[in-house]
Amino acid sequence: MKTPDGTQRRTGSAWKIICAGLCLALAGLLWLSLSISQAQQSPDIPPPFQPEELKKVPQTTWQLSQSPQVEGMNSTIVQVLKRCEIDFQGAFGDVVQGFVPGADYPMIFARDTSTLQQAASYFYPGSRLASPVEEFLRRQYDDTTKSDEDGLAAGTGAISAVIAPDRHIDKATAVSDEETHLIHAAYVYFKTAGGEAWLQQPLREQRIIDRLNAALDWLYAHRLDPGTGLIKRAHTTDWGDVKMEPAANPTDIDPARDHWTASIYDQALTYRALIELAEMNAAAANTERAGQLQQAAEALRQQARRLLWQPKQGVFRTHIHLTPLQHPFDEISMVSIANAVAVRCGLADSQQARSIFNKLERARLAAGASKPGPAIYPPYPAGTFASPQMQPGKYQNGALWDWWASWQVLAEFEAGNAGMGRMHLSQIARDWAAHPGRIFEWQTISDNRGYGPADYAGAAGTAGEAVIAGLFGVNIDRHGVELKPRLGTEPGFIRAYQPSSDRYAAYRYTPQPNTLYLDYGTDGPGPVRVGLLLPPGRHVQQLTLDGNAIPYREETVGQDTYALAEAPVGIHRLAASL
Repeated sequence: MKTPDGTQRRTGSAWKIICAGLCLALAGLLWLSLSISQAQQSPDIPPPFQPEELKKVPQTTWQLSQSPQVEGMNSTIVQVLKRCEIDFQGAFGDVVQGFVPGADYPMIFARDTSTLQQAASYFYPGSRLASPVEEFLRRQYDDTTKSDEDGLAAGTGAISAVIAPDRHIDKATAVSDEETHLIHAAYVYFKTAGGEAWLQQPLREQRIIDRLNAALDWLYAHRLDPGTGLIKRAHTTDWGDVKMEPAANPTDIDPARDHWTASIYDQALTYRALIELAEMNAAAANTERAGQLQQAAEALRQQARRLLWQPKQGVFRTHIHLTPLQHPFDEISMVSIANAVAVRCGLADSQQARSIFNKLERARLAAGASKPGPAIYPPYPAGTFASPQMQPGKYQNGALWDWWASWQVLAEFEAGNAGMGRMHLSQIARDWAAHPGRIFEWQTISDNRGYGPADYAGAAGTAGEAVIAGLFGVNIDRHGVELKPRLGTEPGFIRAYQPSSDRYAAYRYTPQPNTLYLDYGTDGPGPVRVGLLLPPGRHVQQLTLDGNAIPYREETVGQDTYALAEAPVGIHRLAASL
């Protein structure tokens, strides 16, 4: 018989069980609801990558579904480089293979070769990279060189501006960048495939490394201004080769009456040449020489910053006058694209770089340009240059140049302003899409009308480097592979193959709100240096390789922060949880 107390106790226990069950059911429903909501809000994990697309394929290409115009730059670059190929018999019997600046140019130029060399390494075999460098060095001025096309005997070690099928040489004495450009062209081949063995190779009974050293020695013997410690040139714009004074040949200086200047452009290129030549000398066991070059580089950087940097204006001066000259206009206010060269070559520090990018963008907007690349703004007034092609807004005096604009884009990516780099690259790509398969030497700002050859290889090279090494952050050399996608919120795919080293790197980048995925494949050498550009204000909680956590560190460059790690060669998936 149930007592009242017992009944109440059993009834209370039952209610407790029922309530507990209801609570569990409600919690389950709530959890299910939250799970469904989260699943609806969070994108799915990208499907497993297909190893076939990340395998080695002898072709360089990229895909950007959200930026078809940047994707289309690939075919234009390939077409333009193809049209600019040239092969001819060299002065000493060797077959020379290289690129002319434009299809209607009859010869190879040192400065153009230098600026397209890195991009060309992803489309052409090493022979087309090494061959022009070697021919320039074979034709290097020595004690037996009586004169060139202009009757000049420049002196032992000097480098011609050109090498030609008719075997003539011609030094453009208004400028001082032929030696430094050739050193860089040599450095690119040294890094990709040549190595120490190539530096030791004899050319006309003198090793390549010794000829490169002789080129630098000529520059310092003939173009170093003792009063400032800077490299001098004629009064051109900045990188241009047309001098101010009237002359039958405006690319040659008349020391008896022409003006000398020291430009930021030459200091930047010389600084880079000193650093790269030091590395090549170290590889060739010339330790003492390498140390001297490093010291010279630091001395030049200090002098350039002291004499050419303008703190109030926030940019480097185009140049200073080494011979007395007063212009009837404000030359100091001009913003030169050579400032981007200073950043790209490592002459500017991080604060200077940030200021330079802002000033270049202000100059672009003030000029009314649809994309980066005004050579100088405001341009020199009418009558400053004797040459009729140097009117304001024309040619080297304020026109648009993709050749140097792409260096600016690359500098923006590398110096920590990826957002601006993407914007400017898109602007260049949008203009290219208006004339598919053509890249103009230069354009007028008001209407983007093109002048010069419509297949300008120098711009194809620098734009290709801006995409491959800048936007996609792919760098391959004999010592390793770097993958540093700077795509932001945009997914993308790249396959970069380097024929000279027979190495490749491919990746598919998939950004999600809370995770960045990088599926990559490469044959090394390893380890692979990886840098994932993080969204502004975000940090990494965990970095995994094929599902397993790996160590990483965060590093800030300019305005950009990266998660850096080392990963193995092969085909793998990296995932950064934010």
